[in-house]
Amino acid sequence: MNRQMTISILAGSVSLILGGCVQTTTHWDRQFGESARMAAARQTLNPDAGKQAVPEAVDGHAAREAVGTYRSSFKEPAQNTNSFVIGVGR
Repeated sequence: MNRQMTISILAGSVSLILGGCVQTTTHWDRQFGESARMAAARQTLNPDAGKQAVPEAVDGHAAREAVGTYRSSFKEPAQNTNSFVIGVGR
C-alpha cells in the first residue's frame, strides 16, 4: 500500500510539473496589444502626416485667439458649478 501511494503521488507531482511547462496562450499572445493598436489607428487623423514636408497651416488670427484663450484659462481657477457641492467647505 505504501509503495502504491508513493508511486501515485510521484506520478501526480510529475504530471503537475510537466503541465506547468505546456504553453497554452499562443492564441492570446499573438493578439496581445491588438486592441491598443486598433484604438490608436482609429484615433489617427492622418497616418501619413510625418511624410509630408509642409505641415497643415492655421491662419494667424485663429492661432493668436486660440493661444490667448489657452493662456487666459490659467489666470483664475475654474468656478465650481456643481449643484451638489452647495456650502461644503465653508
